Formats: sequence, C-alpha cells, structure tokens
Amino acid sequence: MHMFRGQQRLRASKGRAALLGALGALVGAFAIATTPMLASADSDVDIPFYFGQTQCLTPVQLVGGSGTFCYSATICFMFSSDDIPPFETCGLSASGSYTNTVCGTGSASGTANVSEASGGFDTFGFSITFAAGVGVVTGGQDGVVDIIPTGPGSPPATCVNSFTVIGVGVTP
Repeated sequence: MHMFRGQQRLRASKGRAALLGALGALVGAFAIATTPMLASADSDVDIPFYFGQTQCLTPVQLVGGSGTFCYSATICFMFSSDDIPPFETCGLSASGSYTNTVCGTGSASGTANVSEASGGFDTFGFSITFAAGVGVVTGGQDGVVDIIPTGPGSPPATCVNSFTVIGVGVTP
C-alpha cells in the first residue's frame, strides 16, 4: 500500500506521541515511587524534570565508537525539599563522554550542573547505561533518561549527529 507524504508524517507523529505518552507515564511512576524518599532525614532532595537538545556531540557511529557530548536543558523544572514553594524552574547542563555499542545502546559518563531558581546549585558526576535510547542514570543523581535521535547521520557509518534528551532524576 502506498502512503502519501501527509500520511507518513501523521504515522510518525502518532509514534512520537505514543513515545512521549509512555515517557510521561514513566515520569509519573518514578515520581510516585520516589515520594517516600522525600520524607527521609536528608535535608535536601531535588527532583529535576528536563528536556533539551545535545549542543555538541561527536557523531555516533552505527556500530562501535566513542566520543564526547554536551547538553543543556531548554525546559527544566524541579521539586526541591528545602524550598518554599517546593516547585521551581531550574537550569541543567551536562558534558562527558560516551561509548557506543549499536546506535542508541551503550554508556555515557560525565558531570552535570543543576541550578535552582532560588539560588541552590548542585554539581555531580553521573553514569548512564542505554538500551534502545532509554538510559538508567546513576551516580550523584539517580533517574531515567530517553534520547531521541533528531539529527540523522550519514549512513552507512554514522547513526546520528544530535539527540533530544528527556529525563527525570533524584539528587539526594
């Protein structure tokens, strides 16, 4: 069956909507699961939710390879247990290196900076293990991140040149 260009775009946008809906459900489940942590004896717990684009990225190879990245969130808001009111905007940036197994599967590590609108600031190291674009964040922040290829590479060697990154974490 032949599809017209408009039908192809509609099908692609439905796929993205389903992905974002699933990520939203994951974020909601993560927030509910971490609620008991907020009542802990720790004096400050931050939960940033972020969305943005890689600012620099060594092109990701289809198979193998490694490189560097930098990221800056264009949308960032957070819950902070030591602020009144507890919800505020934030800034989040990160940089580091990655090792690729197959496009969207591999690992990354680096340093992130989170700034709170109220003046608080956190810097921490992190590691991410990715499988099919979904990553588990550990280190100074624990969470989950989804990388969506937004800058197609030049086949057959290069998989992608940029990613949109959506994530949520807990910084105890």
